[in-house]
Amino acid sequence: MEQAAVADFDLRQMLTLHQRFLEGRPGGKRLEAKSQDLRGENLASADMRNALLSGVNLEDAILRVTVLDGSDLFGANLARADMVGASLISADLRGINLAGCNLRGACLDRADLRQGQLVIWVGKVKQQVIQTADLSGADLSNASLAGADLSGANLRNVNLAGANLSGAHLFAANLSGADLRGTSFMDAKMKGAILDNAQVTGADFARADLRDARLRNVPPSAANFKAAYTDGAVFSADHGKLAPEVRDAITEHQRWIVSNGKEGLRMVLLKPDLSGADLTGCDLSGAEITYGRFDKANLRGSVWRMAKLIGSSFRGAELRDAVLDGANLASADLRESSLLDTQFAPIALRDADGKSTGREWPTDLRGANLAGADARGANLRGARLEGANFTDGNFAAADLRGAQLDSVAGALPELRRARQ
Repeated sequence: MEQAAVADFDLRQMLTLHQRFLEGRPGGKRLEAKSQDLRGENLASADMRNALLSGVNLEDAILRVTVLDGSDLFGANLARADMVGASLISADLRGINLAGCNLRGACLDRADLRQGQLVIWVGKVKQQVIQTADLSGADLSNASLAGADLSGANLRNVNLAGANLSGAHLFAANLSGADLRGTSFMDAKMKGAILDNAQVTGADFARADLRDARLRNVPPSAANFKAAYTDGAVFSADHGKLAPEVRDAITEHQRWIVSNGKEGLRMVLLKPDLSGADLTGCDLSGAEITYGRFDKANLRGSVWRMAKLIGSSFRGAELRDAVLDGANLASADLRESSLLDTQFAPIALRDADGKSTGREWPTDLRGANLAGADARGANLRGARLEGANFTDGNFAAADLRGAQLDSVAGALPELRRARQ
């Protein structure tokens, strides 16, 4: 939808009339600037309570200490806006874009930041578009979001240090890489939320509902999880017992992941010995670990998408619920490992614009040793398994549809109960 510009004089007049409206004086008129282009406008300290601003473009605008309580900002664009100390109590912020916005000390108590369903016209065809509230990279340090509804919101890499989110609704919200140091999540509803690689030192999750939440690379000892509901939540262990160079490599790799390669360093290790290590829930997607040793390591729930693990040994390792989609495990040793419900699915390939190419990158297990492995329910769809050893393995209910097997492998007794 094309946005119309508003002349400065008209905007100031509209603000004057809005003030009369708020005061109940004659001649007042509620501010309505739906879909208007107000980018870069200086509206510092303006009183815009209950204004109708859906779809407005306030990109790079100055809204310091501006009052927007109860305003309709549905689908608005406030990317990189300066909103230090602004007040948005009970505002409708569904589908809003606050990416890179400075909201330090702002008050968003009871604001609605859920996804918004927008209706657009393409020619004569009406289409409904679901737009998730985007706060990625925003600075909300010391802000108040008590009781705010952020269900499904994108809060990747957001700064919420010292913020108050007590009683907030964060169902399925993405807080990966966020700075949550000293943040209060008391009584927050966070079922299914993603907090991978978040900084949680001093955070308070007392009585928070974290069922089925993902907290990979988040040490449970760093925050207060007293009386929190954590059934089904995936935590990672403290990496303090690892060798310093390995611990540092993991830290840098996490920065590399959450910054989409802009920061940190991708993990590249040759022959590291991590036997018996606890890497529960650790995300090492894209890592290159050649001839590594992970014998009897605890890797439950870990993520290794597109990782290069050629010739590495996982003998007797716990890999239950791990994700190795598109990984290269050629000649890997997985003897007697636990692979219950482990994912070895192909990765869908996309072009530079993020569109599907219709092609997939399979997991490579050629020549892998799976003797005695417990792979019940494992997803091996489309995997390359030529030359793999299945002796005495348990592949009941494993998905081998489309997998590339040797001519004799399909008749092996170990694979008879697998889906082929």
